[in-house]
Amino acid sequence: MVMSLRASVLLKLEASADRPQISVLGRRGQATHYTGSQLLHEAEHCLKQWADWFGPGPYVLVAALPAGEAFLFTLLASLIGESTLVPIAQPRANDPPGSLRHRVESCGATALLCTSAQREGIETQLRTAQGTLACPVVAVDAPNPTIAAIVRPRSPAVPIIQHTSGSTRFPKAVPIHAAQIHANCAMIQRLWGMDERTVMLNWLPHYHDMGLMGCILYPLLSGARSIQMSPFEMIRNPLSWLRAISDHRATFSGGPTFAFQECLTRVAEADCTDLDLSSWQRAFCGAEPVPAGLLERFRQRFGKHGLAAEAVFACYGMAEFTLFAAGEPGRHSALPASLADGATVEPCLLSIETRQGIRITDPRTGAALSDGESGEIWLKGASASEEYLGLPAETSQTFGNEADGARWMRTGDLGVIQGNWLSVTGRQKDIIIVNGRKIAAAEIEWLAAQQDPALNPMAAAAFMPPGAASGQAVLFIELRTGQPPRDDSAALIDRIRRAVAGAWSIELMDIRVLARGTLARTSSGKVRRQQIATTYLDIAPHRPEESVE
Repeated sequence: MVMSLRASVLLKLEASADRPQISVLGRRGQATHYTGSQLLHEAEHCLKQWADWFGPGPYVLVAALPAGEAFLFTLLASLIGESTLVPIAQPRANDPPGSLRHRVESCGATALLCTSAQREGIETQLRTAQGTLACPVVAVDAPNPTIAAIVRPRSPAVPIIQHTSGSTRFPKAVPIHAAQIHANCAMIQRLWGMDERTVMLNWLPHYHDMGLMGCILYPLLSGARSIQMSPFEMIRNPLSWLRAISDHRATFSGGPTFAFQECLTRVAEADCTDLDLSSWQRAFCGAEPVPAGLLERFRQRFGKHGLAAEAVFACYGMAEFTLFAAGEPGRHSALPASLADGATVEPCLLSIETRQGIRITDPRTGAALSDGESGEIWLKGASASEEYLGLPAETSQTFGNEADGARWMRTGDLGVIQGNWLSVTGRQKDIIIVNGRKIAAAEIEWLAAQQDPALNPMAAAAFMPPGAASGQAVLFIELRTGQPPRDDSAALIDRIRRAVAGAWSIELMDIRVLARGTLARTSSGKVRRQQIATTYLDIAPHRPEESVE
């Protein structure tokens, strides 16, 4: 019988009653340490507040809270009180209309928790056409918050509801059960060696699976210590991430591809003289396809500061699979020649366990494909979710696939298995078709970025606009941080066009080099290629044929 999350969390907090369990870094790197008993006290304080505000639990609480203590205490209280927590990014004024209300209504929220600074804007977004709020909004830092009447929701008895990244439409709500969390955490413990000796340094957002599960909850369930820093601090200064690993002797830390790229381009060698990364045993890179060569450059650059080459590795997962699906530390020098030469993405190492849970599938017929053939990645196992809340048709399409006597989950991701390696090449919807051949958008973006070091391959969108013929596409790509507009725009655009045409016979009808931060993104920072493609025709008539903006 699987232990409840309440029992598991209480057990770990009691075991660390007198020693730091979670530490929170301030703006200047100063740390506030919380022992297990202090964390339990803060969680119990939250539970008392909730009982005063909402009456008897359990509750479904949407947490639109900043990183740090406010969220951490809320998470622990929800787990101990056996409520359902729905972490989301703090809403912004330019979020898609109806997005926040959609999230609140899809999970049947008891209330939304936020800060006083955000309350007015959130209530504006949650107000219906009739002028009522989709759910009560509570500012947790207000002295005596006023709570509207509560209508008790009928909700699934799950501890966490995660949301997909929403790269193609509104994020979908994914209920995650305790058994799935325990199963996925156990995989990380077995395959990565996470245990009570682990020191996790986390800067990742707490409202997405990699930060929430992998860097907050799993270390806690493993008896490990975690150091939590603000995502904004890492983005402002990537050196702060490496410095925190060095100072706190962290053994686990990672992030998406842009984090590793930012360290390579924005961290000056002169600032690394006293950096000691010898404690860093698991430098995991995931959340999107990893361009070939990126991690090797990272190994070489920071190997001189103590980072072991085998510590750096690509991994793969998604919210619908709780978090982790594949990718382990190992000897990347053992890559087969077919992957070492000419590959466009960094592959994930597979063990016997993870290989058994992955199927490369023809997305049209559902037939299994052989090693070396590219197709859609399907997953199975105890970590797989069961539904999208309120979306029966998409639930059936994603989770209801029977094959080989097992139930499989469709990912929408494209990949290929060669030997003990999985290469994740992109999203099925993010492809360019030329003469029947499917080219991942990321491959085009990466090749374009190679034409000038000022271009950012992690901030680009290649897409076929509505009505485009085979082999026709558009490319938007941003400049790296601190790069001024180009003086030689025509020459740069010509180099990009010739490189892409030469590689795949793709005609780039429109190429735009944009300022940093221009492209629409999800709350996790992924570029919304489908949204950009959909809105392209609205702006295309007003564009110059080729531009650098």
